Amino acid sequence: MGRFLNLLWEICRLRRGPQDLPYSPQLLLGVCVASLVLQQAITRVLGVDQDTLGAGMLSLAFNLGVLYLLLNLRGLRSRFIQAALALLCCALLFTLLSLPIALLAGTHPITPEQMTPLQLLLGLASLPLLIWKLMVDAHILRHSLDVPFLAGMVIALLWLVAELTLATVIGGAPATA
Repeated sequence: MGRFLNLLWEICRLRRGPQDLPYSPQLLLGVCVASLVLQQAITRVLGVDQDTLGAGMLSLAFNLGVLYLLLNLRGLRSRFIQAALALLCCALLFTLLSLPIALLAGTHPITPEQMTPLQLLLGLASLPLLIWKLMVDAHILRHSLDVPFLAGMVIALLWLVAELTLATVIGGAPATA
């Protein structure tokens, strides 16, 4: 387990790629379950009253489907397990890193005018974490899709926008946000 976590940390530092992770469909299934469990736990801790399991499953299916589609279009389907592991595991790490910020921010305001100064400050403080996550996602996509880093960054940005749009439409938080 320590070796696996070290690999994830190296991927987050842009020093290793998804190809360095084990090819393990069972591990991917476990990470999918862990992602959903973590999302449920976080929504309970943050006091969200809605049942977000369905939204989380839809978001997870969306992310895995988009990855499979992209890899299939590039003729690189065999990279799916390791690419999905890298993206989901790194998303879990970033979720855990952003959890203290979410806890300090409290409930989400309905309108921007309802934001407290602390929430605004915490929002600004979370921007470097978001930028780092986008860079890690771009790095993983670069290796998985055999594209330049800039193309990986564009895909990561478009993917984030699509996932946030889906989350808004279905009324839940992204499973791997």
